[in-house]
Amino acid sequence: MNPRSIHRVALLPLLGAALLSACSDVLPPDPAAAPFAPRMTVTPTNAFVTIDAGLLHTCGLTSAGQSWCWGRNNYGQLGDGSAASTLVPVATSQTGLSFTQYSGGNSHGCALTSSGAAYCWGYDADGRLGDGGFLNPLMPVAVQGGLSFTTVSAGGAHTCALNSSGQAYCWGSNAYSQIGNGTTTYASAPTAVSQPVGVTFVSIQAGDKHTCALASTGQAYCWGYGGDGAIGNNNLLGPSTPTAVSQPVGVTFTSVATEYNHSCGLTSGGQAYCWGLNSSGQLGDNSTTKRLTPVAVSQGVVTFASLAPGSVNTCGLTSAGQAYCWGNNSYGQLGNASNTSSLTPVAVSQPVGVTFSSVRAGSSHNCGLDGVGQTWCWGRNQYGQMGDNSTTDRNSPVAVSH
Repeated sequence: MNPRSIHRVALLPLLGAALLSACSDVLPPDPAAAPFAPRMTVTPTNAFVTIDAGLLHTCGLTSAGQSWCWGRNNYGQLGDGSAASTLVPVATSQTGLSFTQYSGGNSHGCALTSSGAAYCWGYDADGRLGDGGFLNPLMPVAVQGGLSFTTVSAGGAHTCALNSSGQAYCWGSNAYSQIGNGTTTYASAPTAVSQPVGVTFVSIQAGDKHTCALASTGQAYCWGYGGDGAIGNNNLLGPSTPTAVSQPVGVTFTSVATEYNHSCGLTSGGQAYCWGLNSSGQLGDNSTTKRLTPVAVSQGVVTFASLAPGSVNTCGLTSAGQAYCWGNNSYGQLGNASNTSSLTPVAVSQPVGVTFSSVRAGSSHNCGLDGVGQTWCWGRNQYGQMGDNSTTDRNSPVAVSH
C-alpha cells in the first residue's frame, strides 16, 4: 500500500503553508512545538549505529535499520506519520523497510536501503523528495527512477545522491543551479549532474543552496549559489555545473563537507580547510573574513578524522574521538560549557570516558555518537532537538533519551 495515500486527507491543512514557503527557506511557526508526553521511546537495546542532524531535528539508525527521530516536525520531517514535534526519539513509519543510511535536510529527510533504493519524507513543495509530487508525506516515499545509490545527502531545498559509478544525481529546488545540470529548472525526480568529462565522484553533500562533491583524484567540485564564496573558486558567481575548487598547491582532500554557505575539506594528514561565509568565525582561521578559496583552519597540533559544518559553526572529530567546534556559540553549540563564540577550534566538554565515533551539525545544535550507540547533543533546543525530553538549551553534551 502506498503510505502517501493513507495521509492525503491529513496533508490538506499543510499544503497551504507549504505553497506559501515553496520558494523560501524561512519556515512558518511550528503549530506543535510545546512540550508533551513522548509517544514512543527507544528501548535501551536499540543502540544507534549512525546519526545525522537536520536543520532543527536529528535522526539515528539502529543496526536493524530502524530510524528514530526527534525535534521539529512541522512538515513531517521525522517521518512518524504526524506533524507534531517531539522532545524524545520517535520511530519513523517504515513498514517493510530497513535503512542503512540517513541524511537530514532543512525540513526533510532521506534514507537508503541496503539495495540502494532511496526514500524521502517531509517538505516537498519544491520536489526535494524526488517522488514526482509536491505534497508533504508524513512518512517515507520512494524516490522515482528506480536508481540504486551508494550515498544520499539532503540539503536545504534539494537532495543529491551518488551511484556506484561515481555519477551524481540531484533533485528539488534549482533556483541557484544547485542541481548542477546547467539549468535553473526544478526537478521532482533524480536528474543527472553535468560532471566534467572523465570526472567521477566518490562523495557528495548538498548544502543550503549549493552542492559540493569530491572526485577520486582528491579534487573538490562545487556548484550553485556562490554569493558568499562557498563554491571556493575565487568567484562570487555561482556556476550551474560542477566547478573545481581552487585548492592550495599540492593539497588534495579525502573528504568534503558543506552546509549553509560555507564548505570544508580534509586532507589525509588531518588538516582542515574551509571557505565561504565566515561572519561567525565558522571557517576557523581566527577571522570573520569570508574566503573565496580554501584557508587552513587554525587547529595547532590537533588533527581531524572528519568534519561537520553547521549553519554558523563547524565541528571536527579527532581519531581519538574528541570533538572540537568553532564559530557561533549563542546557544552553546560549541559544547565547551560556555556561550562564548570562538574563531578557532575549542574542545567539546565530553562526559568523562565518552568518546565519539561521529559528529553531526545542524542549524544551531550538534550531536555526537559514542562507541556504545548512545547519542549526545548540545546547543539550541527550542524544538527538542537535544532529545532529552526538554526544551532547555545545552552548552555541553547531554544524553538523548534512548
